[in-house]
Amino acid sequence: MKVTLTVNGKEYSGWKTVSITRSMESAAGTFDVSLTEKWSGQEESWPILPGSACVVSIDGETVISGYVDDFIPSFDARSHTIRVTGRDKTCDLVDCSAIWKAGQWQNRNLLQIARDLCSPFGITVKAETSVGAAFKTLTIQAGESVFEVLESAARQRGVLLVSNGMGGLLITRASDTLIKTALIEGENLLSASGQFSHKDRFSQYRVMGENAGSDFTTAQHNAKASATVTDKAIKRHRPLVIMAEQQGDAAKLKERAQWEANVRTGRGSTIQAVVQGWTHADGLWKPNTRVHVTSKKLKVDRPMLITSATFTLDEAGTKTDLSLCLPDAFKLLPIPAPTEDSAL
Repeated sequence: MKVTLTVNGKEYSGWKTVSITRSMESAAGTFDVSLTEKWSGQEESWPILPGSACVVSIDGETVISGYVDDFIPSFDARSHTIRVTGRDKTCDLVDCSAIWKAGQWQNRNLLQIARDLCSPFGITVKAETSVGAAFKTLTIQAGESVFEVLESAARQRGVLLVSNGMGGLLITRASDTLIKTALIEGENLLSASGQFSHKDRFSQYRVMGENAGSDFTTAQHNAKASATVTDKAIKRHRPLVIMAEQQGDAAKLKERAQWEANVRTGRGSTIQAVVQGWTHADGLWKPNTRVHVTSKKLKVDRPMLITSATFTLDEAGTKTDLSLCLPDAFKLLPIPAPTEDSAL
């Protein structure tokens, strides 16, 4: 595999170690590389400075497009190396405060709001799923980052905000794409571990909201609306009440409750897996794709959703660390009841 870091139009190689991470649960991919300061055939030392625009590619496929965060040179009596870390362009959405005119939108949908906030940073926004209804009112809270504003709004519409690896922001949902290559104990799984927990799961999720009142509305209109979703896998009484971030009718509150239940179920049923190399039969391992996992030791035999992929290169060669969870974790679907012989 050929890994290239391009900084201000110049390509760098001579790698010692590489770590590249892309995740569904992070707004920006990250990279961390160590390399020699000079390369074979190059007479000049190429400077890599913090803030420089950069692109990380694997065999010509761009996986990160953003900026250098840190330039860390070091030397000893035998070597002189540099370490470079950086993130996708969308890192600015995480770091920077949200600023937009009067700080409020009316009757604008998530895609429109996201484009308003991302435009000053030169970040494009695309949606590959429905973004839902327009918000009657959405207000920036003092001190909120751009991503905090958008993530809260996205949670209410049951969608995800992820980097597309090309420096843009993507509004999406969990993918149904199942790759051909399965993860099988005793074959391509170098190691794996599971964590199946009920610690952060509840028997009932009740989301409460409140309609906007005025001098011309009735008490019945102003009364708090609510919706409840049940997780049938939790047998004992464990209720959780959530105050809705925005006003909404019963249907919207139901979606919010289902989203909360699904996310907590998925996070309570996770697998960490390590495979040799960075690719499968269809290409690079990527987040937001499904893969069938078969492991007797983990008591798992079903499709799982890849939520994170970390590509590493060191003295031991190349490998990929995968984080996986239940596909329903990021979808507005009823939670399936577990079977007797499954840890999930």
